[in-house]
Amino acid sequence: MIELKHQTIEGLPVLEVYPKGKEKELLPTVFFYHGWESRKERVLEYGYVLARKGFRAILPEALDHGERRAEMEASNDPMNFWNIVVQSVQEFPLLVNHYLEQKKSDKDKIGVAGLSMGGITTSAMLTQYEWIQAAAVLMGSPNPIEFTEWLLKNYKIDGTALYDLLDQEMIATRLQELEGISLNKQPEKIAGRPVYFWHGTKDPIVPIHITKHFIEEIKNEPYSHQLEFETSPGVKHRVPQTIIFKMSQFFDKTLNENNKASS
Repeated sequence: MIELKHQTIEGLPVLEVYPKGKEKELLPTVFFYHGWESRKERVLEYGYVLARKGFRAILPEALDHGERRAEMEASNDPMNFWNIVVQSVQEFPLLVNHYLEQKKSDKDKIGVAGLSMGGITTSAMLTQYEWIQAAAVLMGSPNPIEFTEWLLKNYKIDGTALYDLLDQEMIATRLQELEGISLNKQPEKIAGRPVYFWHGTKDPIVPIHITKHFIEEIKNEPYSHQLEFETSPGVKHRVPQTIIFKMSQFFDKTLNENNKASS
C-alpha cells in the first residue's frame, strides 16, 4: 500500500508518494520529472511503482505547466523549452534540501529521473550536482544543442523549417547558452555514477540517434562503467510499462542494494 500527499515547497507544487505509514521515515528518494505539455499528475504511475519499491517519490511541477501554468499565453519563443529545463535544474536543490532538513530523505540515496523533457532535465542535472547518486533518462537527450537544431530544422510552418524562419544569430547565441548543461560536452561528470538511458527506436519527438551517438562515444570510458542503455524496437514517444518497472528495479539496485553492501 502507498500514500499520496500534495504540498508546496518554496512555492513549488509537488506530489509525494511513499509506502503507507512511512511519511516521516528516512527513505531513499527519487525525484521524477514529467514531460513537455504534461503535468505531475500524469506521472503518478512512476511514483506508485517507485513507492512500491520502498522509495519516497517526489513528482515536481515544471514551470509553465499544471499548477504553474501562467494565465497569459506561453511565449512563442521556441527556446522557452530550455528556460523551463534550466528552471527545474536550478530549483532542484531547494526540493532536495527540504527533504533532507525534514529528515525524510537520505543524502546518500538521492536519485533523479524523468521522461522526455524530464529526461532532458535529468541529463542536465548530472552536469551540475555531483551528489546525485543515480539517474534514469527515459526518451530524453544528453545533447541539448544537437537536439534543438534537429527540432528547429524538422518542425515546419507552411512547408518552411522553423530554423529558416528565425534569426540565425539569435539561434547561435541561444544554443551557446546551453553548453553549461550539455552532458555530451562534459560526459566525465557522469563520474562513475549509475545512469540508465532508455529510448524507443521509432521516437519521432526526441530522436534516438542523438542518444545512441553519445553512448557509443563514451561507453568505453572509465567514468561510464555503470552506464546502461536499453532500447525498445518499434516504440515511438511513449514509455512501456515494462520499462517503468525496469526503472524502479534500476533504482532499487543502485540506491538500495549497493548502499546496503557498502554499509
